[in-house]
Amino acid sequence: MGKTLFNDTLNQNSMKKLRSKVVKALKREFTFECTISSRMNQVILNVKNIDFEQHLGQLIQQTQLIIDKYFPQREEHLCLVIQTNGNQQNTFKIWKSV
Repeated sequence: MGKTLFNDTLNQNSMKKLRSKVVKALKREFTFECTISSRMNQVILNVKNIDFEQHLGQLIQQTQLIIDKYFPQREEHLCLVIQTNGNQQNTFKIWKSV
């Protein structure tokens, strides 16, 4: 029981560190105007001043490319949320490396 709890804690810390590094990389490279943060096991991109439906594909593609560039060998899945100040939101996962 104790060993499982220890491993779970290590895994949570590892995931938290990865999310923190992903946020920093996205802030450095992302070309869309947005606020990027990490909350509740998710990376949140709050985009501003765009036509959400028209640019959603580009947002997802750019996010994927940046994460693959900086973190090609990931041991955890990443859950990302792209949202606007309005009520539009898209949640997607980037799977861990094989």
